[in-house]
This record gives sequence, structure tokens and C-alpha cells, in this order.
Amino acid sequence: MPHAENGSMVQPTVNGEKPSSQFIAHVTSYPAVADSLDAIENNPYGKKGIELATEGYNKVVAPVVPYAQRPYGYVAPYVQKADELADGGLTRVDNTFPIVKQDTEKIKGTILDLAFMPLRMASEGKDYLLATYSNEYKKCGGNGYFAGGKAFITTGLVVTSDSLSWLADYLNQKKEQGKGFAKEKRDAAKEKTGN
Repeated sequence: MPHAENGSMVQPTVNGEKPSSQFIAHVTSYPAVADSLDAIENNPYGKKGIELATEGYNKVVAPVVPYAQRPYGYVAPYVQKADELADGGLTRVDNTFPIVKQDTEKIKGTILDLAFMPLRMASEGKDYLLATYSNEYKKCGGNGYFAGGKAFITTGLVVTSDSLSWLADYLNQKKEQGKGFAKEKRDAAKEKTGN
């Protein structure tokens, strides 16, 4: 009986090693994915789900596998090419987003930092404004509405001055970078033309 034979649909077993997918091996090499798989395997509900899936495979799919070997032989090169393309896509993901290769805890920390960045910046901005207002209120020397109003106006002026100063520094930095980039391009063009 063909279903009683042990065999692999992909390729025959060589030296006791079963062939595997480059894509699946690449995905499972990511620390976050590996940690997730470990968590599922160590969870009682995850274990039960894996047992049910294995049992379903053994009862339904495994008996049909030998009958599908011949048709699979026709599509095997395409499956292998798709696997190579998918693995190449993951390599591009690795190069574009190197954080995926980082430890799971580092990824969690980075995501939390990015998620809470607006709140942190708002809190820092509020602290800056309150500290500036407090300093200006002390400089106005007095208690009351007039001193508070004067402190409010001078706080606005100080914040505007600080913002414009920061913007000028940022633009000067970008201007210097632009000059360096333009000089590199100009030198490259001169070398190319031979002048």
C-alpha cells in the first residue's frame, strides 16, 4: 500500500536528513519568532493545538502523500524557486530593517520607546514651558495679574527665540551637509569628464 510507505513529498531522505524550506529556516532564525514558537510549545493550550494538528496531519494528509509524489514532481522546481524568492525577500527585510535580527526584548523596548515617544515629548515640552514660565515670573518680580501676564508674554518670546535658534542650527547643519554633498558630486563630475 502506498500510504504505508514512509517517504517525503519534497525529496527523498538523504543520510537521515529531511529537506527543509530555506524560507521557514530563515523566519525561525529571527529571535522574536523563535521565542514565540517556544512560548507556544511551552503553553498547555499551544501543546494541545500542536498535538491536534499533528494528529490531523497523520490521519488525513500522511496517507495521501505517496499518491501526490508524482504530481508534486512536476511542480517541485516551481516550489523550490518560490522558496528561494521568499528567502531572498527575507534577506531584503534583514537589510532594510536590521532590528528584526535583534533580541526580542530589544525589539519590545524599541517599539515601546517609539509608541510612547509622543507622550514623552509632550511631557518634556510641558516641563520646559512650565520651567520657562516660572523663571520669567521670578524675573518679573511680583505677584499678581500684571506679573503673570508679563511672564506669559515673555515666556512666549523666549520659547519663540529658542525655537528659531534650534531651527537655525538645524538648517545650518543641513546647509553644511548639502555643501559637502554638492562638492562630492562636483568632484565626481570633474573626474568623470577628466577636467
